[in-house]
Amino acid sequence: MENKLEKTAFWNGLTKFLRFGLIVSSCLVTLITFGSVILRALNMNFLGYEEILIICAFWLYMLGTAYGSYEDSHIKADVIVVMMPEGFTKSLLAIIRNTLSLVLGFVFFLWALQLFNWTIEMENKTPVWRIPMTVSQSSLLFGLTFATFYNLVYLYDEVKAFINKYIKKNNSAGSPSDDIKEV
Repeated sequence: MENKLEKTAFWNGLTKFLRFGLIVSSCLVTLITFGSVILRALNMNFLGYEEILIICAFWLYMLGTAYGSYEDSHIKADVIVVMMPEGFTKSLLAIIRNTLSLVLGFVFFLWALQLFNWTIEMENKTPVWRIPMTVSQSSLLFGLTFATFYNLVYLYDEVKAFINKYIKKNNSAGSPSDDIKEV
């Protein structure tokens, strides 16, 4: 069930940005790794390539985190929910799972924000290329911001669907639903 936000230019633009970022960062990781292997075989040294590779890998991983949350295909603890029959209990457990995911995502987001602020304060740079550590650390903040954002949107959708299916249904019928009796 799509909500109004999922039809906006922001939502579509963010999705396209994440896809583009994933393609670019994965190509860069592949090219840098391939180039380093070739240069090693030719006994040439590309000093500091690891610094650039790590930045690209950080961004690849965190863009993947955000995109996995967008697709709702990230790793979840939902073995029990998957095996349960459809009904009130399954919907309620899905809401609890999504709430816990949102809470943990928010905690990780706060830690990423603290790390980002710390790297700005400390002005750490990589040893060879002198790239500010903020470049790689900002990927954590970006990825966790949007992963948490998507978790929030999908939790809202779940709660709204739950209310429409079980709460409003009960209020309009005036008697307890058969779905609730299964609990």
